[in-house]
Amino acid sequence: MSKPAPGVLHTCRTSWPPTTAFEFGSNSPSSRPVVLFIGGLGDTLGTTPYLPKLAQGLEAQGWRLAQALPSSAGNAWGGSSVERDAAELAACTSYFKGQGASRIVLMGSSTGCQDAIAYHHASSDFTGLSGVVLQAPVSDREIEAVQKFLETLDEDGSASRDPTSFVPPAWSKLFHCKGGITYKRWASLTQKPTSDDVDLAVSEDFFSSDLSDARLRNVFAPVKCPILVTISGNDSSYPPNVKANLPALLDRFRQAAPTLSPLSTIIDGAPHTLDDGEHADEFVKRVVDFVAAL
Repeated sequence: MSKPAPGVLHTCRTSWPPTTAFEFGSNSPSSRPVVLFIGGLGDTLGTTPYLPKLAQGLEAQGWRLAQALPSSAGNAWGGSSVERDAAELAACTSYFKGQGASRIVLMGSSTGCQDAIAYHHASSDFTGLSGVVLQAPVSDREIEAVQKFLETLDEDGSASRDPTSFVPPAWSKLFHCKGGITYKRWASLTQKPTSDDVDLAVSEDFFSSDLSDARLRNVFAPVKCPILVTISGNDSSYPPNVKANLPALLDRFRQAAPTLSPLSTIIDGAPHTLDDGEHADEFVKRVVDFVAAL
């Protein structure tokens, strides 16, 4: 059983949709730099197990950790989009900047990585960042169970459909989304992009192993700050052919992203969200070393 996490709740925006962020630990000086965390599909406050340990590591370095709570949190993501998440993250970064935060690093876990990338594509007017951390940037489309399910469908899941209507419950069950998934979000998650250009309204496929070099370059192009990527070596999201050659995937990221940190790595044996209790320490050290160099 996890322990209660003390902290401070920040109301970053009161207009609809209201946006909040939870800062772990005691109320730090508002000028202290902050790592703003965004979780993956289905995540909500505190559900990513390594966050308390990360908060402790960052505090020792003079940083603080806050977790954003977008309107897509929990089971609401199926009717949302990375574009909306990015706008809500912008409300959080603007808030912390306005409160005096000297530096802001945006950190995503799982699909939160897509949100961190989308932040840079959505608007050049968003608050500038000092760094980006991508923990377990994976492809939803390449998950074996998803691929097998897609092979059983007679339709692509979006053609001739109202994009705002919801897919059949069996489809949503595949992603454990009890709130339902719209055809638009389904297509964004499961269809291979037909263009090398990034269009947040069409696709959030930023990390698949079969993307063209041009698309990967376009994915990372607007991210001008340093990027830390950590790949989990035993991530069940990867199909066997990708998992067998993760160094090649990381190398493709290096070639596509000029600002990729040399600290970027594969954490051998680690599961998707580092929830086995054995690999979080290595990840926390990487993040702490990364922000110390900014």
